[in-house]
Amino acid sequence: MPESLAEYERRVAELDALRDANLRLQQQLRDAKARTDRLVEAAHIAARDAMLAVGPIVPIERRTPDKRTKNAEVALWHLTDWQLGKITPSYNSATAQARVMEYCRKADRLTEIQRADHPVNNAVIMFGGDMVEGVSFQFPQQPFEIDSTLFEQYVVASRLMVDVVRYALGVYQKVTVVGEWGNHGRIGSKRDVVPRNDNIDRMAYHLAREILVGETRLTWDDCPEDIQRIQIGNYRALLIHGDEIGRSGFASPNTIVAHVARWQSGAYNWTFQDCYGGHYHNHSSWSLPNGKGSFYQTGSVESENRYARDTMAAAAEPSQRLHFVDPNRGRVTAEYKVFIRDHEQ
Repeated sequence: MPESLAEYERRVAELDALRDANLRLQQQLRDAKARTDRLVEAAHIAARDAMLAVGPIVPIERRTPDKRTKNAEVALWHLTDWQLGKITPSYNSATAQARVMEYCRKADRLTEIQRADHPVNNAVIMFGGDMVEGVSFQFPQQPFEIDSTLFEQYVVASRLMVDVVRYALGVYQKVTVVGEWGNHGRIGSKRDVVPRNDNIDRMAYHLAREILVGETRLTWDDCPEDIQRIQIGNYRALLIHGDEIGRSGFASPNTIVAHVARWQSGAYNWTFQDCYGGHYHNHSSWSLPNGKGSFYQTGSVESENRYARDTMAAAAEPSQRLHFVDPNRGRVTAEYKVFIRDHEQ
């Protein structure tokens, strides 16, 4: 039965309305994409300008290559818990930068001591997380204990990583960087529906890696997983931040050792000997039950953490960790607790 003129006109009107709605949606999509592109461009420009404001990148002064090859070892730098942006009575962003570069100078001198006996041509740098302090995702009082915004922390931390890596490239022939993200880089609270690896630490690693993309002697991959793998010849270790173990990010030494031992016995599907973590701002190490591996806990760059003092009656001298690894025997041959406050005294 033929449809009436009124029904035909109604259907035409519906089609016209659908067409107009489709055109509006397409325009909104184009506008949204343009806004996103402008935001991305603005972020890139802001990051570039902020990076320039920190100062010029100094050219690398590369050392004369060591032609010895017998018994060569690899330096292992563990830099973690910079908490960049945090303020305490004796700590701020400028202090953080000075202390990190003090570590680089001391690691350089310790490497030269090792080289008196055997070559140390390459290095692995482990960035262990909590490189930024964050803003208000961790503690309610946090905005009153920072000296820079989250964006500034992101840029300055990235630039400091660039300076560290370029310093290492002046000391060693090849450098590999492995980044792990921490809880202070988390975006939002634990209850927010945000992917765990959307993390300011990881973003800072990405920016630093992009700045150094032309360095042919550098290997630096992304870190989408929350546990990183370290392999230096026959030496295999895990890099964690430390908040992965325990409730609310806290665990006793016995709990940490037992947890890592379970990973070692098969719960983590990759054979490893040692495990490195930070998070607790104290420098310690504990043997694992198999008698072959250890859990190495590295300190922080910051000082006078009032939260740790008041809630846990804990304090520590600012320090980071430096190891030397025999890649053939697959073991650590030397361990250093590197104090990084001597230049202030």
